[in-house]
Amino acid sequence: MIERHSERGITIIETTVILSVLFILAGAMSPIVSESVTTARAVKAKNDASMIAMGLINLQKDLGGDALAYGGAGVAGAMAVRASDGLAMASAGMGSAGFAAPTPMRLPGVLASAGDPPQTEDAGDGVGHASMLPVLNLFVRSGAASSAEATPVERRQWRETPAESLDDHLRTNRKGYRLRRPGEYGGWNGPYVSAELKGDPWGNQFLVNSQWLDGGSTAADGEGRPRRAVFVISAGNNGIIETPFEQPIIDARAYGDDIVIRIQ
Repeated sequence: MIERHSERGITIIETTVILSVLFILAGAMSPIVSESVTTARAVKAKNDASMIAMGLINLQKDLGGDALAYGGAGVAGAMAVRASDGLAMASAGMGSAGFAAPTPMRLPGVLASAGDPPQTEDAGDGVGHASMLPVLNLFVRSGAASSAEATPVERRQWRETPAESLDDHLRTNRKGYRLRRPGEYGGWNGPYVSAELKGDPWGNQFLVNSQWLDGGSTAADGEGRPRRAVFVISAGNNGIIETPFEQPIIDARAYGDDIVIRIQ
């Protein structure tokens, strides 16, 4: 005699209990997943900012202090200008030996990657966005308080300062720096980044307060004026730049959740 076993499906109550448990588990895991995504984005932003920082360091090293003299990039100090190069010898800038007088490297006030302009003010201050004419914590000072706040005026300089494309300087040389020639030590020798700079993981621009970049290492310049820190900065998860644009080199730090790589 064949014995038959009764088969029974899952009841509505059992299904409800199972779904309730799954929803509870999903709710408990959601903050963990969200935090992991934010952390992964922050790590990527820091890596990308470090790449930009190294590109700018190499650009400055190649162009030297008289990068824009006579439309070309030379080595630090005086650059020989030869008649065979088709360059005029202007008496105001040339010595008797035919050398160009050193001219400081002039970068724009701000360099910006592709991406959306980040905000510089929160809702309480009134919303402000970085200019489309639109930075780095290679080493942010340890112990910098993440809860510190900068005034709106200190932050608005990121959007009120004239800016140019990072890509034009680091990848395509649309700025027209003279290319390095065989046997020379100075000249544009990029690209300094491997691909187009598309912005941070949140879709916002990386910004650099490049007007302060001078390659020095002292707390003050030759005239005794305090030198300023240079950053590559991402506004981070909240999309608001909270770090001041202008900070003395001896006491510079990142604010809020900004992701910052310092190059000077």
